[in-house]
Amino acid sequence: MTSQNIITVAGKQTKVGKSLSSYVQEVLKSTLKKFFKNFISSSVLFSKDTFNFKCEISIHLEGSIFVKANALSNDPYGSFNLANEKIKKRIRRYHRKLTDHRTNNSESIKYVTANEYVLKNPEDLKKKEVSKDPIIIAESEEIIKTISVSEAMMLMNLNDQSAIFFKNLQTKRLNILFKRSDGNIGWLDPKK
Repeated sequence: MTSQNIITVAGKQTKVGKSLSSYVQEVLKSTLKKFFKNFISSSVLFSKDTFNFKCEISIHLEGSIFVKANALSNDPYGSFNLANEKIKKRIRRYHRKLTDHRTNNSESIKYVTANEYVLKNPEDLKKKEVSKDPIIIAESEEIIKTISVSEAMMLMNLNDQSAIFFKNLQTKRLNILFKRSDGNIGWLDPKK
């Protein structure tokens, strides 16, 4: 049996006191209980960002549904409150779709695994270091979900991502949604 409703509060090169930790747990549980009976887990990470505190919230609601947000403020409580408001707004906006997704999706979502690489920016390299092959600075395995375009847009917004790569449920082709510089969403769907 898996544990649920776990909230971990931590600091990265910053101490998190008992008062802040209990405040975060109480407020976050209250936020989530408005919409969901249970969630799998949540982590809240505080760190210093020059003169501000940064709060990063990551919530694993169920299955492959994650909600992420972050915020900066001059104190840790303020940064948490701002990030929590972003979480509330995203969950409120997508609550109906999330519950519909849960009930309508009795068959499991199909996945394809892929490697994700983080490449060093070639503009940051010195002329002697430049080669034909890019320099890989990180590597991880990612899951490419088979979902509809609207589900991909929902997941991209919930995770605060600037792009999402997915397999289109209708066309069975690999697609990309991305945030454009003009504020709109771009959608790449290769031709047959």
